Amino acid sequence: MKILYVGSPELFGTGASSIHVAKMCEAFAINGHEVYLIIPINNKNIDDFYYYYDVEPIFKILPTLGIKRGWLRHFIHGVVSLFKLKNNYDYIITRNITFAYIGSFFLKNIIIDIHHPPVNFISKLAYKRFEKSANIKRISFNSEGTYEETRKILKKLDKYIICHNGVDIKSFKVDYDVGLIKKDLNIDTDKKIITYVGNIYKGRGIDKIIKLSQEMKDVFFLIVGGDDHEVMKYKADISNKNILFMGHILHKFIPKIYFISDIMIIPYDDDFTIKGDIDASKFSSPIKIFEHLASGKPIVASNLTSINRILTNEIDSILVDPNSISSYKNAILKLLNNANLYKSISSNAINKANTQSWQIRAKKIINK
Repeated sequence: MKILYVGSPELFGTGASSIHVAKMCEAFAINGHEVYLIIPINNKNIDDFYYYYDVEPIFKILPTLGIKRGWLRHFIHGVVSLFKLKNNYDYIITRNITFAYIGSFFLKNIIIDIHHPPVNFISKLAYKRFEKSANIKRISFNSEGTYEETRKILKKLDKYIICHNGVDIKSFKVDYDVGLIKKDLNIDTDKKIITYVGNIYKGRGIDKIIKLSQEMKDVFFLIVGGDDHEVMKYKADISNKNILFMGHILHKFIPKIYFISDIMIIPYDDDFTIKGDIDASKFSSPIKIFEHLASGKPIVASNLTSINRILTNEIDSILVDPNSISSYKNAILKLLNNANLYKSISSNAINKANTQSWQIRAKKIINK
């Protein structure tokens, strides 16, 4: 089938939405479809896109004009993309609400991939249009929470499917030299490493990791991600040597970090947010969770609704009270001191990840 994907993420930055768009387009192509991606990018940067997001150039990128940041980014790209349509497609898939809304009046077989409930009056009107339009083939929600929050506004929703985010399984089947990577990062080879990967803004629990590093001097804490100014702010406030803020690194190099890690930690607060200061504790479906699972490294995570719908306590992770530092500490020690539990959770994590690949998600969205 011929598939058009209309995406408007912030490119070449720290956000996860651009990773999602790239991996989904690659997944559709791997599944045998002819895929075209419309994004606001210059022709000279197309090769950089494939490299930056570590995807094969097996789908075609159709560049458009756009702006890099700000609330107008989605609107402008949504409108401009409508003028880029020159062929008929079996499916048009998008996360751009503006494009979907206008397109719903004259385009066929649109699938909207929704990752958060409507946040303002305009988006609520658009969602109501999606519910009624025969041109909207399907609405995909990234989590049960996103669906449930949207149901408070839309009562019908009889053409939906819930599809959590996915993972690139092949990225975690490569071996690396642990000693060399630790040496490059100036980490003692005998230190156990507890790693956080992701954004470090409000609600992500970074202060908890700092507190743990101060109490657990025998282990090393690694924090990967965040904008430069956020990283510098945290670095200025810490003095102990068993914690390292690496800042943002290319997504294609993340598997190296997993390879040297012993435990992954997700210490989100119970009111953690996504960009725009939107409370995401009930509806988020973080890509990092599925990558943690694929790495086979046991996860210690906050027991929040958006997380415990993906992870299962004492099976593929240990879920803890997000407001208790001691609960994180005890969970980490429990894993480090119980080899059988460590191996069991690791094995179950990999098994779950194998059911959550991007290819499976892509197939699910169009084959319901």
